[in-house]
Amino acid sequence: MLSIRTVAVIMSLSAAFTFTPACSQSTQEASPKSVVTMESLTLKKGQVLSIILPQAKPDEAAARQEYYKKAFMLGARFGLQREAVLAMDDVIISDYQPSGLIFYSYPDAAAERGLSNAPEWPAIKASRPQIWEELKIYSAELKSDLNLTFDPSKSYTLVVAWLNPENPGDYQRYLKGIEPAVAAAGGRFIYKMHNPQYEANSITNGAPGQLTFVEWDTLDGFTKVRGSAEYKANSRYFGSGTSKVEFYRMTTVKKSD
Repeated sequence: MLSIRTVAVIMSLSAAFTFTPACSQSTQEASPKSVVTMESLTLKKGQVLSIILPQAKPDEAAARQEYYKKAFMLGARFGLQREAVLAMDDVIISDYQPSGLIFYSYPDAAAERGLSNAPEWPAIKASRPQIWEELKIYSAELKSDLNLTFDPSKSYTLVVAWLNPENPGDYQRYLKGIEPAVAAAGGRFIYKMHNPQYEANSITNGAPGQLTFVEWDTLDGFTKVRGSAEYKANSRYFGSGTSKVEFYRMTTVKKSD
């Protein structure tokens, strides 16, 4: 029997993937006055990748710009680089509303620690709650080279999963079990971040166990997966293997000509 929480999550997924939201169409179909650009990042084993999901306070634009000025002037001393940005197309399951997703990198773990330990950094970091309703940052050292290209003709999903310690292997069993159905539906697992470091303005759930990115050829890819025999055979492991999930859909960013 599926738990009440598992049924609720599956119903949320069903509702989210059985129609095309207006925001999805407008993001993918650029107007004549905008250009949708391809985003990419190429990183080496040993670099640190940071994934940031920000929800800005609308009245703090000036303070936000001041933060960026100070943070990146200091971060440049330690090799901090902005790598790519995605637009938030649909918040499927989440308790907050990030405006997008940004990838940053450090040359290595020592560089990341160098920024954290810089005497100027605590005061800069302390201003975050004034500027963002929430700012979630997930970071991990790369165990192998990473090459990602985000195609304007595709859509991308991210699942942030807090794993259930009582069933530590079930989430991986779920992902492995549905992989053939994902491929048949035009999807590809493109990156999994395991056991990231986690920063947020307010941390209530501890660090998640995994971030999983999938690239999709079409917006109805996950709907097809949900109808597959593989999904029906393995969906129970999604419920038993997680204690909390956040689910987002993204596309590349439209930029003005």
